[in-house]
Amino acid sequence: MAFNQEPINYAEQYSRELANAYPYLSYFGEVWASPNSSLYRPVNAQTILIPSMKTSGAKAVNRDTISGTINRNFNTTYEPKQMSMYRYWNTIVDPMDVVETNEVATIANVTKTFNEFQKIPEMDAYAASKLAGFAASFGGVDSTTLTSANILEKWDEYLAYMTSQRVNRDRVVAYLTPATYKLLKEAAGITRFVNADTGIRNIDRNVGKLDGVVIKEVSPDIMKTAFDFTEGWEPAAGASDIGLLLVDPLATVAPVVYDVSMITPPSAISQGKTVYFESYYYDVFALNNRQAGFFAAMSAPSLGTITVKSVAGTAAGASVITYTAAGALLDANGDPVEGLDVYYTTGNNAAASVTYGAALPSANTWVKCSGTNPINLASQTANKHCTVAIVNKTTGYAVASGDVTLVVGA
Repeated sequence: MAFNQEPINYAEQYSRELANAYPYLSYFGEVWASPNSSLYRPVNAQTILIPSMKTSGAKAVNRDTISGTINRNFNTTYEPKQMSMYRYWNTIVDPMDVVETNEVATIANVTKTFNEFQKIPEMDAYAASKLAGFAASFGGVDSTTLTSANILEKWDEYLAYMTSQRVNRDRVVAYLTPATYKLLKEAAGITRFVNADTGIRNIDRNVGKLDGVVIKEVSPDIMKTAFDFTEGWEPAAGASDIGLLLVDPLATVAPVVYDVSMITPPSAISQGKTVYFESYYYDVFALNNRQAGFFAAMSAPSLGTITVKSVAGTAAGASVITYTAAGALLDANGDPVEGLDVYYTTGNNAAASVTYGAALPSANTWVKCSGTNPINLASQTANKHCTVAIVNKTTGYAVASGDVTLVVGA
């Protein structure tokens, strides 16, 4: 947001302590302190390689013979992630500013204010938007309007969704806006405690933990789906509100790989002023195979994009289909990440009508093709359509799709 320089208050009687009201603290400490952030470090100043692995399943033991070939039964892939939030801030402090403000305008106080009101909330705002984005791309979104009457029922649905994908609820943290938290406190079925040990009836209506999940209130200005970080941070035009975020911190990687602050004492070059400079480099990523660890209650996002290509096969009527997807929906081998499946429908006169958060249209015949990329089709007709869709395994609902007109062998 734009900043207009204003003269420092030189009032003779002025508190030595800054009176900044309600300073921000980090709401997403569990994300920034995730153990993964120290495990996955950059291979250069900007790129982080996040490994993932798949293995085959176990088989029954044959106790009477040793036969067959012992094979490598695991595959590894590395997903490169590009860090994008490289930020800096600087200021000068004139010695007379320090004197005339009774030592309020010191570097220590100025930087403390910057950290509390700019740096920390900026990082939290970025984290909230990224976490909501992970939930959206994977299909972990509910757009139902929450009320005090339905919030506990929806809460059970959210946790059931995550548990169904082997997310340990004891690791999950729930981030709620005050409005959503109020609904939770008003919900029938929430137990209240009255402490009358001292003769004073102390009523505690806080909901600090629900079904093993830690509850944290987050300022609503941070719970947005998109921000403008041109200078500082402010909600981007068209950003949606996030009412609730469920996050498994072990599904995240949130590295801060470069953080430096420098103070140059007064000199002839700085015309007697103290110069302060700091820069920081950070980002928030999701582990590809743990994207079930994110869920958001917010407006339904747009359908993700799949790029589908068709080239002629060697046989008459044959077509070879390849597909790539935006975001972390497919691994480096083109296979869907854990928790997603890929389907295609072909031979249609138009692209299949796929809707985010809904089942694939029954008017089309869909074939599961997870792990098959490219897709080799036979007996196709030129210029017919082939639509590819990625769906969430647990819900069966679409998260992305793409279409191509078929090119076939002569």
